[in-house]
Amino acid sequence: MRYLDIYPGTVECEKNDRMCINIDFKRSYDEDLKLWYSVPPNQWKYVSCDLMDSFVIAALLKAMEDKATLRVHGPVSASLLDNLEEFQIIFGTWFPDKYHPIDIVADDEREEASCNNKVILSFSGGVDGAFSALNHILKKGPIKRKLLDVSAILYIEGFDVNINYDEPCRNVVERNRKLLGSFPHLTFLNVRTNLKYLLSIKRFWMAHACVIASVASLFRTMWGGCLIGSSHSYLHLRPWGSHPLTDRLLSSNSFKIHHDTVFTRMEKLEALFSWPEALENLKVCWEGQYRFDTLPDTNCCRCDKCVRTMLAFKALGHKIPASFPRRLTIEKVQSLENKPFDWSRLMFLNEVLDTAKERGLEKDPVFLALSEIIRKYNPKAI
Repeated sequence: MRYLDIYPGTVECEKNDRMCINIDFKRSYDEDLKLWYSVPPNQWKYVSCDLMDSFVIAALLKAMEDKATLRVHGPVSASLLDNLEEFQIIFGTWFPDKYHPIDIVADDEREEASCNNKVILSFSGGVDGAFSALNHILKKGPIKRKLLDVSAILYIEGFDVNINYDEPCRNVVERNRKLLGSFPHLTFLNVRTNLKYLLSIKRFWMAHACVIASVASLFRTMWGGCLIGSSHSYLHLRPWGSHPLTDRLLSSNSFKIHHDTVFTRMEKLEALFSWPEALENLKVCWEGQYRFDTLPDTNCCRCDKCVRTMLAFKALGHKIPASFPRRLTIEKVQSLENKPFDWSRLMFLNEVLDTAKERGLEKDPVFLALSEIIRKYNPKAI
């Protein structure tokens, strides 16, 4: 029998006065793993480790990958365990070669009520988070009724920017403060963690909601939930790490995970033209720091995500904002062919091309190049 054991975390003060929670994943069948969360000193007062919920969410996918019983040596919300049973069934169905349903055994199960209805918005400055902020904070988006009371912004260091980059992480934090600093009711949170790396950076698209839910749950005694920006529209829902079917199952009665109302990426960008400051600070890039040696707090304007976002602006008939400082060229569009296609890439690129056709821009050289790439991959897509 395989066991992955997690115990209540130890807390230490780091040299920079940040407080670090250390969690050991003790594995009877392999080397142990160490998970950590580093919190700035002025935010430590908001953190609660009285329940093991955050750490159970963090360990779940690793235990499922290892086919190991997850033993929790501490109290866990019974409602979270109820939800994770269904979560496992779904993930085991979606990704049968990767994740397998396992048993979770806790020393103590308990239940607590939510502290309030206020929620944290997970925000790294990308399109999905900015669209959520436009709706729930600025109240200027297409969502009119199903609005949540967002009173905190959470930036996870090590999520889009490599955790080894101190200054770029600080730059993103300050950029978020500058963008949303005119809203005095907002609390700004930033936690650094290595959880993304424990769950495999190469297949992070399967795990990112678990990372967000784990980190946000540390603040469960101050906020009643966390809002995650949607990834794909209802037209294109498929198995994915963040999904309206599964994100809600990372919740307990005391801390709810909300998957935001679903729109297409083009609809989100179109709506964001009413918030120029967000577009001027937009950051979608994560690959440039690894592939092109660009600063990780900027858009490299060369990677897949940067190029398709620049194409989206052009397809919508708008000027590419200054947050993308380098020119869009045919060569950059043609380079999209160099990366393996999957359904998500094809879906986003088809959205861009369809919009260009609707706006009468299909003869533009960059969209002719895009059309040719899509045709090569999937002749029926054109």
